[in-house]
Amino acid sequence: MGAASTSYSLRAADLARGLAADDDEGGDTVADVAQAASSWWHSLASPYDKEIFLLAIPALFSVLLDPIMGMVSTAIIGSRLGTAPLAAVGLCTIVFNFSNFIWNFLLYTTTPRIASAAAKGDTEGASKITSQGLWLASVIGLCMFGLLYNFCPAIFAAMGAKPEVVVHAVAYMRMRCLASPAILMYYVLSGTFRGFKDTKTPLAAGIFSNVLHLGLLVTFVFGAGWGVAGAGLATSLSHWVALAFLLTNVLGRGYVKPADLARPPAWSEVAPMLRSGFFLSTRSLLAMGMLMWATRLIAGFGAVGLAAHEVLRQIWVFSNQFFTSMDIATQSLVASNLGKDDRRSAAAVFRRTLTLAVSAGVVICCLLLASRTSLPAVFTPDAAVIREVSMVLPLIALFMPLDAAASVMDGVLLGSQEAGWLGKTMVATSACCAVGLALSQRFGWPITLIWFVIKFLTIGRLIGNAYRLWSRNGPLAGELHTAAA
Repeated sequence: MGAASTSYSLRAADLARGLAADDDEGGDTVADVAQAASSWWHSLASPYDKEIFLLAIPALFSVLLDPIMGMVSTAIIGSRLGTAPLAAVGLCTIVFNFSNFIWNFLLYTTTPRIASAAAKGDTEGASKITSQGLWLASVIGLCMFGLLYNFCPAIFAAMGAKPEVVVHAVAYMRMRCLASPAILMYYVLSGTFRGFKDTKTPLAAGIFSNVLHLGLLVTFVFGAGWGVAGAGLATSLSHWVALAFLLTNVLGRGYVKPADLARPPAWSEVAPMLRSGFFLSTRSLLAMGMLMWATRLIAGFGAVGLAAHEVLRQIWVFSNQFFTSMDIATQSLVASNLGKDDRRSAAAVFRRTLTLAVSAGVVICCLLLASRTSLPAVFTPDAAVIREVSMVLPLIALFMPLDAAASVMDGVLLGSQEAGWLGKTMVATSACCAVGLALSQRFGWPITLIWFVIKFLTIGRLIGNAYRLWSRNGPLAGELHTAAA
């Protein structure tokens, strides 16, 4: 770090001398200043930037697709169908994401295992890992479809939604849950491609499926007049198309052998994935549980409050995808380097992605603050909803740099297969969040304070992750302490 600071100081001095040069030097002075500025700019770069951006940029566009389409759906439903259907879609989305994200260990356990196998040239092992994951995902996905289809009315009623919202939410959910198996299998295949350091293929799958999604959405909602049910069906069909795209590519490239895919795995083969997945599922379950509890409290404010909450959630999710792309790059590169026993490179990648992500967080914070009164109008014409969103948006904006840091640290720990620590951290964090939500329920806190309580999840993740990474027995502790010294 000292050498880097000295380099920056020397470059700055060169630039200052160029600016102070005699005016008589004319063009030579301009050239010297330009050269000094160029040298100073290049000194800020990192040798890891190329590899990071080759993974992060396609990953960014890939992870942005779903939130973008979510915002498009929200805008179409809000402007075309009204406030009650918009609130219903928001409520349904929370429940549906909850039902899928508790199984996202299928993605996060697949990536480091595939990366390790790929680093060692073990293509046979990679094929078996992917095939076992696909079988497990298909079974879980079918079970989730049955549960959501049959019990969604009771779930929405238990969340305190008004009757005029529940009727639309049920119609949307029964079409949306058709995609449950496809989404879970997509997790596995995405993890496979990330393990092979390929984020371009999932991006291509996402573009193809989302173009189809937009066409179906307009056709079903505007043309056929199927309302929220049509919106849910359009989304589900697009997920199945994305899965088919990835499956075709993974077979065509030889990442998965048909013989492995055709053989159901034994319990002993999937048990290790389930053991690691337990901690990650606990983490997802608690995080989504806190968000659902907060949504239930906000549902008590009526359709306006719930619609505002959905708009805020869409903005929050969309903004966080910039950090998720760095999380993905960090996880893939850290897992690959650790698979080769190169802890120094793994630590260097982490330091660089942390810097880049926090910088992006500051920029996004400024953009959200600047657009806090105009951005809500993109989602709804309802003045009451716009006013509510404008009040809460600055809070979400100010937390963006912290969200960025927590996301990158998640990537390091996931790439290091530290699932146990992540699960324990979320238990402690959720306990604090639960206390805040209980107080919100007891004293009737407004939406702004409820969202502040939700951000306890970010604060807890950040503290817990940082403690583990810089502790003496952390996965990169020796290298991080050496760099700090």
